[in-house]
Amino acid sequence: MFPKMYPYDHHYRFQDFEYFVVMDFEATCDKDKPPFPQEIIEFPSVIVSSATGQLEACFQLQVDRGVTLSEAILSHDQWLEKSGIKNTNFAVVTWSDWDCRVMLESECRYKNIPKPPYFNRWINLKVPFHEIFGTERCNLKQAVEKAGLAWEGRLHCGLDDAKNTARLLALIMQRGFKLSITNSLNAAAWTPQKPLFVPSQHPQRHYGLPSSRVPCCYCGVKSGIEMITKPGPMHGSMFFRCGNWTAATGSRCEYFDWASS
Repeated sequence: MFPKMYPYDHHYRFQDFEYFVVMDFEATCDKDKPPFPQEIIEFPSVIVSSATGQLEACFQLQVDRGVTLSEAILSHDQWLEKSGIKNTNFAVVTWSDWDCRVMLESECRYKNIPKPPYFNRWINLKVPFHEIFGTERCNLKQAVEKAGLAWEGRLHCGLDDAKNTARLLALIMQRGFKLSITNSLNAAAWTPQKPLFVPSQHPQRHYGLPSSRVPCCYCGVKSGIEMITKPGPMHGSMFFRCGNWTAATGSRCEYFDWASS
């Protein structure tokens, strides 16, 4: 997968982590409206060595084929232990904060499923990627291609997405970037009474909707509402998005829902 060894000489920094566990969940979706509760349907993971940049092992479970999320979490944990990774210094790596902050956390809380603490902190690979390649917003496939790599596998296959994220991770390490944790969950803050983030100070446009009809995003604050202005079949349609969105930083969560008329 990575034809060249990750060279460690005086031009490269040693990583603080021995291994990286790269994950990319796939979840139930609907083109018209996200289902509630949204559920993980694919639980993939790949192990990358920080010393070589090589992909060392892969894990994949289809949660929608008779395997529950709790069983998938347990099987994955046992796989990490069997692979000799669980007791090492490793970090979970994702492309965006959605996988650990939103999807896994919300479903585990909704179903009262315990999860290992290593899922409570992670490296959002978007952060080092933007430091190296610029701040222009892009999805995973666009990021892989912007980095000069060819996309491999099927888009939105969780395992293939995780493998491509791992290839991007190896390239970033090869550039000499020292990776560190970019985000974590504060369990005490994730309660209905307290939002995860302090609401941003930019004015919210609600297009005449009463406040009671404006839902909260995954951050726990009132969502913003936007209107599609691009010509086409969806022109004039309104949708809710993260209430912490700013032009400088984009969205802090992946919340999206169509606003009914």
